[in-house]
Amino acid sequence: MDTTLGKKIKFLRTEKGLTQEELAKALGIARATLASWEINRREPDYSMLQKIADFFDVTVDFLLGRTDNPKGYSDEPPSDMELEELLQRSNLKFNGEPLDEEDKQDIIEFLKVAWKTIRKKKRK
Repeated sequence: MDTTLGKKIKFLRTEKGLTQEELAKALGIARATLASWEINRREPDYSMLQKIADFFDVTVDFLLGRTDNPKGYSDEPPSDMELEELLQRSNLKFNGEPLDEEDKQDIIEFLKVAWKTIRKKKRK
């Protein structure tokens, strides 16, 4: 969702079936203030951004367009391709030498096992 902060706030509000008046009341602000945010005339301060994010159960990063994932996380493990891209970008070295493909594959397998272990812990 590549859009402005105001459009995101309006989208989230309408998705919940709220009027401007209802959301403004829930946030403890005037309806006119909310309206000015939705048309991008003004922007909320950081503490209000956090309050909006908490209200809609999304991240501030989502509101600000830094991520398209409203929750900021995924319960699904990264794909092999995502892990490979991560390893390529990080330019990992061991004893000053770049990792070969076998080493990279070992790291990918280790990360998959670690991800599954963490997910099991979180479910308990």
